[in-house]
Amino acid sequence: MSNIAIQSQTNSSLYNSALQGSNMPMGDLDQFVYDMKGPQVNAFRSRDSKTQILGCAPSGTFQCAIPSFGLWRECYLKFNVSWQNGANSISPTISDCLGANIISSARIMSNSRTIYELTSAEIQYLIYTDTNIARREGRKKAMYNKHYDMHKGTVANTKGGLGQPLKMTALVDDTTDLNYLASNSNAVQTHDVYCCLPFSCFDSDKSNIDTSFTESLVMEIKTNEGFLCVEGGSGANNVLAQAFTINKAELCCEFLILKDDSKKMIQEKNFSLGGSPLAILGSDFKTKSVQVTGEAGTTKATLNLFFTELCHGILFEVQPLRTSTNVQAISTTFACATVADTSAAILPRVLGHQQRSTAGITKKGRFIHVNKISIKAGGKLIYEGSHHEIRNLNGSAPMCHNVNGDIETSHEEDSVFGSCYNLYYVNFANSHLTTEIAGALALRNLNSIVVEIEFPSVNAVKYDVTAHLRHYVARSISGDSGAISQALSN
Repeated sequence: MSNIAIQSQTNSSLYNSALQGSNMPMGDLDQFVYDMKGPQVNAFRSRDSKTQILGCAPSGTFQCAIPSFGLWRECYLKFNVSWQNGANSISPTISDCLGANIISSARIMSNSRTIYELTSAEIQYLIYTDTNIARREGRKKAMYNKHYDMHKGTVANTKGGLGQPLKMTALVDDTTDLNYLASNSNAVQTHDVYCCLPFSCFDSDKSNIDTSFTESLVMEIKTNEGFLCVEGGSGANNVLAQAFTINKAELCCEFLILKDDSKKMIQEKNFSLGGSPLAILGSDFKTKSVQVTGEAGTTKATLNLFFTELCHGILFEVQPLRTSTNVQAISTTFACATVADTSAAILPRVLGHQQRSTAGITKKGRFIHVNKISIKAGGKLIYEGSHHEIRNLNGSAPMCHNVNGDIETSHEEDSVFGSCYNLYYVNFANSHLTTEIAGALALRNLNSIVVEIEFPSVNAVKYDVTAHLRHYVARSISGDSGAISQALSN
């Protein structure tokens, strides 16, 4: 049988044409030829570099030095945080993607110059779109991307369990609370929360910064106000007995420590004084925001973008303007009271993890649904897409936002159309990587870029509409001083 099949191919015109076109008269033999690749450079992967960020607290700006160890492969922030519920022991409103939203931005700096910068929304997007499933899901878990409330029972000042569905009750351990992040216990809650910082210099080995050669680098973070992270309710016994507190913050880095002779040869190739230093290709973001007052039903916002960079894509997000008062109003909905098991008052507690919104306001880490985005330049339409087209199909694919594709959008969003996954990336490149230029939109050659965003809204609620331009940028490192400078971005 095998002989017949093999001989039959030799009489095929298509088969013989393929052989001639490939210049391989016997076919591709390489797949059967033994091949042992050379080993990688002798190096040690160091993961134990931790630098404390002194004095870190909500609503401030803080810095720490980045160690000068070697090739910088990865970094994340570690926060030890705590809070305590009031006497009513309500389940507080906690930000989705808490780790990313403890901060508003993170910067790699040198001599007061910003080398790379990421905002909390950009961090969420980059983690959600990581095509490495294990890494993506692990990072989401470590930063407490989504969490469930441990709801109150039927008696004030007692732990939950009585008024919950059977399955939910089975998950509750009345002694330990299973360390629920959103526990309704009025004991002090203390947790370690992490935030990965996916700067583009970590995208590949060729983009890693050699901190042992460059000038001194600094990590600067700006923290959000505490109520955006964790907030109790309003009124007696509902407010937090201890406000959200950062007890300790650390910058945790991973370095590749090279053998000395290998390290010297790599540095000679990258930073040779005999010619122009090689450039690191990556990406960075620029932002433009506009605040609009919502109308009943839907609102259209317009942004005029005056960027000139070589554009990989544009990330869009819409968030309601949050204040301590309107976030407290969300938590107060879940205040404990003495009610019967059959009372309708139990229901909002059971759905607390899904809703956590009121009067058009949703908690931090969630973004408002977008119906449609259109981008025009000089009056000509460049791109137009709807929610699914941008987020799940032609705009951002592969988004990897929600691995459970079996639920509909309404199940994923809360009562005011908020979800941590409502981030919309219009991709002008042919790849999601920015370590090589594979298609782009040269904005310096376009005039009057106008973006129109339509989204569901509540009358009189204020919304921040933001465009994050992700652009290519080449940076060079001086061979004599180790100074990092921006070479080209347009």
